[in-house]
Amino acid sequence: MAIKYKKIIEEVMGEEAKKRGYRITSHPKLIVTKPLAILERTVNELRQSIDITEDLLHKGDVFIWFGGKKRIYHYEDEDSFRRMVGEINEFMISEGYEKMDGYLKMPYYLKADYEYVRSNFERDYNEYKINHNCSNIKDGLTSICTDIADTYNVEWSLAKERIVYISEVLTGIMLEHINNTYLTDGLNTEYFYVERIELLKRKAHHNPMNLVLNSYKNKDTERWLIRFIKDFLTEEELRELNLENSDK
Repeated sequence: MAIKYKKIIEEVMGEEAKKRGYRITSHPKLIVTKPLAILERTVNELRQSIDITEDLLHKGDVFIWFGGKKRIYHYEDEDSFRRMVGEINEFMISEGYEKMDGYLKMPYYLKADYEYVRSNFERDYNEYKINHNCSNIKDGLTSICTDIADTYNVEWSLAKERIVYISEVLTGIMLEHINNTYLTDGLNTEYFYVERIELLKRKAHHNPMNLVLNSYKNKDTERWLIRFIKDFLTEEELRELNLENSDK
């Protein structure tokens, strides 16, 4: 008799998951994995999910990804599957759900933020140029990186307005000072991207808002902004700007 995976997961985990706003859904079988159930919720536009997945290459192995780590469980039959789901439930109650709540406090944008930057970046970038040196991409990035660094130790609720503004400026700098760049909207998302194809070996495609946000969150413009901007430049342009081995 076939194991009713989702039904058992709902029976074991459903009550606690529902308390925290999660619903349990499913997903079609893939080539080497079989999603048994997905716990998901959306809070203030931020979607959170935990996938309970069976590894079809290793019979009886089930895993969840949590906090960047793969947690592997195992079952042999329906009774051991139920016990295994109980172990996952215990982990979520003792540690997992609390961490998921903590992730909600991390910096992120709302749909309205993307729409605002998309609509107003030209105006605010032109305003920014009056008081800052943005005569080329290198000078503009130097200015941007200083502005982001000034927010490193500022709480997100206070820093967000400034980070959104810096995102507008970066969008303007990229479009003005990197040749053949253009804006494109994401499919089925609120994201927009700056892209460049001409003269490059591959397409450069990044969202300026996320570059700024990740730089703020990780307190590192070198890794989270500069190296991605370099994707937009040809080897000749990097040499001309002396950016091949420098960060700004």
